Parts: sequence; C-alpha cells; structure tokens
Amino acid sequence: MPRRLISTDLDGTIVFNGTISLRDREAMARWRAAGNLLVINTGRSVSALEHVVVPMGLEFDNAILYTGAAIVDEDIRVRCSTALPAGVVEDILDFVEGAPGVTVFTTGLDEDLLVYDTIGSGSELLTLFRPATRRELDGREVIGVPMRFTDPEMAARTETYLHRRWEGQAVGFHNQDFIDVVPASASKGSGLRQLVASLAGPPAGEAAGESESGTGAANGAGEAPAGVAGGTTAGDSVRPGVGSRPLEPVETWSIGDSWNDISMHQAADHSYALPWSPPEVVAQCDGTVSSLADLIDSLMGRPTL
Repeated sequence: MPRRLISTDLDGTIVFNGTISLRDREAMARWRAAGNLLVINTGRSVSALEHVVVPMGLEFDNAILYTGAAIVDEDIRVRCSTALPAGVVEDILDFVEGAPGVTVFTTGLDEDLLVYDTIGSGSELLTLFRPATRRELDGREVIGVPMRFTDPEMAARTETYLHRRWEGQAVGFHNQDFIDVVPASASKGSGLRQLVASLAGPPAGEAAGESESGTGAANGAGEAPAGVAGGTTAGDSVRPGVGSRPLEPVETWSIGDSWNDISMHQAADHSYALPWSPPEVVAQCDGTVSSLADLIDSLMGRPTL
C-alpha cells in the first residue's frame, strides 16, 4: 500500500491573518499520527516559515520553500537549494526604479531583506524583512525576489520584462498581488516531484554509485531539480533512491489557492483548490475543499463539517 502525502500551501490556504486555525492544526496532527506525510509547499523563505510554524508548534515532515528552490527537513535544516543567477536582483531593481506601488524583497537562507518600497510597508511585514540598501546585496546569495504590486499593469510589465530578459535563468510566479522570482529550475511542482522521488527509495548514502553532493533527481515534465544546474546544496542532498531496496510508492494530494500552486497540483496524484481560488487554478484540480481539515477528514473516513 503506498504511503500517503499531503502537500499544502500556506498563505491563503491554511494561514490567515498570520495564524493557522486549531481545526487545521489538529487535522494535520491526526494525519501524521496515522503514519502519513505532511509537506509544506510555499513561496516563503526559511525565516518566514519559522515565523509561522514555530510559535504554533506545527510539526511536518518536509517543507518545499522559495516556490520550489529549496527543500528542508522537519527541523527546518536545508537539504538542497538553488540561488538566483548573479545580476537578476540588480536588474529587477533597475527596472522598477521610480515606479509607484512596488515593493521588492529578497530572500536567502540566512536573512530576508526589503530593498525597495513605494507602497509603504506596515510594521507587521517588517518583522519578516529587514530594510536594507542595494549595497548590502553585494556578495549575498539570493534565492528569491518576492515583489508586491498595487498596480496590475506594472506587475504585468515587470513579468513580461523578466520573461524576456531572464528566460531560462529566472522565472516569476504570480501569487495574488505578488510576483515571486526564483531560479528557472524551481517550481512548487518540481520541488514536490524531487521530494517524492527521494522518499520512494533508500536513504541518502545507501544508493550505489552516487556522489554525496549530487541530487540525481528527475522531476519529469522537463523540470530540472533544484540544487543541480547552477545550484548549491546544503547538508544532505535530497535524492531518489536507486539502491537494491524495492521502491516504496507515494500517493500524493495537493491543496492550494493561487496561481503559483498550479505546478504543484499538476505534480500531485490528486489536487484540490479552495473555494476562493481563481478559475484557472480550479480548472487544474480534481475539485475544491473548504479547508485542509476537510480534506484530511475525508481521506481518513471522518465526517466533514
């Protein structure tokens, strides 16, 4: 019988107003207690993940962060990551310079920064991002560039420019009023495929003929695994098993509300949007559910509310 895994988005799916409901938390605990796997799949960084899960004591098995550009374990230790190519951040800042209604952040493994802001970010947001100057970016490894827009036209222009200038090197994912820029090899779907491949075989170190630094993961659908081409690895690489033990199948469910979740839905065996998801997201899914707790209750044979 295959192991069962839920890959869940955070913001707009289980995180609302900075917190996770007690019902969702209890459902996630039941899911894991029954021997199933819980994976967080989000655009958030390491520090932004810690900001929401640590105070609530939320336990999970792995998290796919930076829209697929990094994977961490249950202790939020980075197992693999891929950085943006040099020059991407500076070019984005040059493009939006002087434009109103734009905030540009950078996220890395060590710290998240706010480097351009013509919206006027509130104090709650600044608990996650430290205000910084462009000069502080020198020599800093950046994994993601979340950009917030109040003007949809400016967001569309930026997305078009990014695609034209950095095609094959960086990609922007639309998430509500944000565009999250990450390495071109990254997506929530590629991260999920890579993680599932690693779970379907023996632990790292048991695979014959593999070096300790490579991932060797194949994601399918033409997506390169995070941490391979142009990437860096931290700690033990996440890799599929290719040893002598039989592969252990993993059956996957996804739940997410926005456009950046589409690749995750496409990678999962079963996919669910939320009732408030855009039509383009719902069209990619098997159906909608009112909450993660409802999905878990249905899978575990419990009545839903």
